[in-house]
Amino acid sequence: MGYQEYANALNHLVPLIQKADAAQLDAYDKIISQMPELAIYTNLSRRFNFPQAQNSSLTPLLRGTINLYRQSSLNEQELGQEDDFKRSGLGWVIALARIEHGGIEIGYQRNVSPFNLEHLTDIEKPAFMELLLDGARGHYWAMRMDPMTHLVLKGEVVKVSSQTALAYGRRAVLLQQMLETLNKMAGATFTPVQQKELQTWYNDMSEVREGVSYIMYETYKAAISQQGIEAIDLEGCPPLVEGIRRDISSGRASISLKK
Repeated sequence: MGYQEYANALNHLVPLIQKADAAQLDAYDKIISQMPELAIYTNLSRRFNFPQAQNSSLTPLLRGTINLYRQSSLNEQELGQEDDFKRSGLGWVIALARIEHGGIEIGYQRNVSPFNLEHLTDIEKPAFMELLLDGARGHYWAMRMDPMTHLVLKGEVVKVSSQTALAYGRRAVLLQQMLETLNKMAGATFTPVQQKELQTWYNDMSEVREGVSYIMYETYKAAISQQGIEAIDLEGCPPLVEGIRRDISSGRASISLKK
């Protein structure tokens, strides 16, 4: 599915549930529960809990990150021993469409409310929050385990192309937007330990974005010195590109990073 398909789902399903009564909503959920193709799986980040984490064949980076993952205060807990993290219902379908649609908007459009929270319905809110946190978990740990992320952090211009840097920067922006939305909607429900970990995730993505700015500066510094940063056509995630221009204009991108 793509952007238009997710938009169509929201445009048709949200009005549907807004007009439905309790009996109709129950009927919709019953129909969806009988359609396995509409099942939604949560806790996808559990795939990072590799049983062979102590295997000597794993890189130190991968072993260390897996151990951090296992200690995370934000891992999803099973509802019971038989929980397969399979969920169904109209609320879950709409929530997934909202997150996927919003994720695309964050990466490619200027939108002050990428998840259209003003149209968030009560029936989808619990599912939306669970999927949003799981999405943030998945992106964060995938980036932590990716060696390329650490090359971006180090500003390895020779090993990271500008196109690759922009792609990783876009993912960092997406994750930060997800974390900001979580904090806005449910910040008070997290424990102090969880809040601290979420802030760490956010800060780590800020460092990734700084690494991207540095790589872009080093890649185009000759053209920048002659024409200025505004003359350089940077095609990428709008918030990321705006941040890169600010960093380079203020001189921050010319400073070597510690990581």
